[in-house]
Amino acid sequence: MTDSLPPVVIVRHAEKPAHGGPHGVDHHGNQTEHGLTPRGWTRTGALAVRFAHSGAEDDPIPRPSRVYATATDAHHASDRPRMTATPIAQRLDVHLHDHHGRGSEAQLAAEILAAGEPTLIVWDHGHIPTLARAFPMAAAGDIPESWPDDRFDLFWVLVPDADGHYSLRILAQELLAGDANT
Repeated sequence: MTDSLPPVVIVRHAEKPAHGGPHGVDHHGNQTEHGLTPRGWTRTGALAVRFAHSGAEDDPIPRPSRVYATATDAHHASDRPRMTATPIAQRLDVHLHDHHGRGSEAQLAAEILAAGEPTLIVWDHGHIPTLARAFPMAAAGDIPESWPDDRFDLFWVLVPDADGHYSLRILAQELLAGDANT
């Protein structure tokens, strides 16, 4: 592990079709039940630009040098995290790491801490609180029990302190028309 903790940003994958709604699409525009909606693809592009311009001294969002996305497996076929993360990694010209899946949040956190680099994680929203708790938090009670089901427009920023712990800042993305400002 490095001497200081790296900043970490966690986002949920971009918008998916509503339950019972039409299918999403993949990056080629082909219908798939595991794809993103047009708004989701728009958010993905906006996130790529946002992260490409992040990291200024007064910016609460660090520029990531590592990008992770939830892996798919036999029980979780959704590729939405990777669909969201791929354009960001491409824009930043960094490798996309997608070898950790749901249930391996502790291993992912350990890998990020060992690497010691500013990191973006695009994850499945049902497992984001577990992921955040896998990091050494100053106040684990500050982590919400769940990510809101209807929110695709948040940043969870793990801010390192000098004592080797993180605090959580939840920030609005405010990237697209209709995004909430809180």
